[in-house]
Amino acid sequence: MAMTIIKDSDLVGKHVILEDAADVGTVGDIYVDVYDWHITKFDLVVDKKYVERLGVDKKLIRRTTLPIKTHMVRAVGDVVHLSGNVEELRKSTRAVQPHEAAKEAHTAPTVKRDRPEEPKRYQHRSSDEDKPSKL
Repeated sequence: MAMTIIKDSDLVGKHVILEDAADVGTVGDIYVDVYDWHITKFDLVVDKKYVERLGVDKKLIRRTTLPIKTHMVRAVGDVVHLSGNVEELRKSTRAVQPHEAAKEAHTAPTVKRDRPEEPKRYQHRSSDEDKPSKL
């Protein structure tokens, strides 16, 4: 299977379409796990007419966004196709609302990964013998 590569700048701003042909918004920020180097989720910038139907709080100044897990993506072309319809999207994103995720972060168990050891940090000695002498 051939790998298709797409730049983030080509993905951000693409329209997001559901199976029921609802154009619910556009791709916003993309989140990458730098340990595994894969996309974990992206922000769906919700179109104004779908804000209430998706059950999200409308922002006054900032754009209304929903975090979308990448397992919902069916295809990427001229648009991003997501699986499900508006109601299914509402149910699936309700569990990952930012304020809900923040609550879960405090109670969720942490998973320790084997990451490379950080380099040692050396402290600078500030004794008189380390200072260069004046000539």
